[in-house]
Amino acid sequence: MKHYYSFSFILVLGLILGACGTSDNQENTDSSEEQTQESNEETSEETGNEGEDTEFVSGVDTVINSVEQLNSSLEDSADANTINEEGKTLEENWDQIEKKVEEQFPDQYAKIEESLYPLIDEAKKDSPDVEKMKEWIQPTLESLNELKQNIDNTQD
Repeated sequence: MKHYYSFSFILVLGLILGACGTSDNQENTDSSEEQTQESNEETSEETGNEGEDTEFVSGVDTVINSVEQLNSSLEDSADANTINEEGKTLEENWDQIEKKVEEQFPDQYAKIEESLYPLIDEAKKDSPDVEKMKEWIQPTLESLNELKQNIDNTQD
């Protein structure tokens, strides 16, 4: 009978000690899972910002390409429909990045809008004035390229 009590005592003691060890291990596991989750969230936030910046630069490049395409059409004496379509595309591309440019680079935004908006407005007319548009192309391209340089400088 003494062996039975001794065995029961050892068994209960083993269960208690085993449960304590499991509790500690569970806490450590929970803690490490929380740390891993926090680390993953930080990484995704950083990646998200990088993705946004890359998307922004890509958007500026798209607008620059749209202006260059419009310029090429003006040089090739394209018809009004082609100019209208390219003006519409330019406006759509600009609309995608306009708010971010205005928020992050207000001075640059003001400079760009001085030549970009008249260019877009003229391109949308039934009979666009090609000579006026040619005058606005170069200042628009210069302003957009300056914006791109400013973005590159802020990323470094």
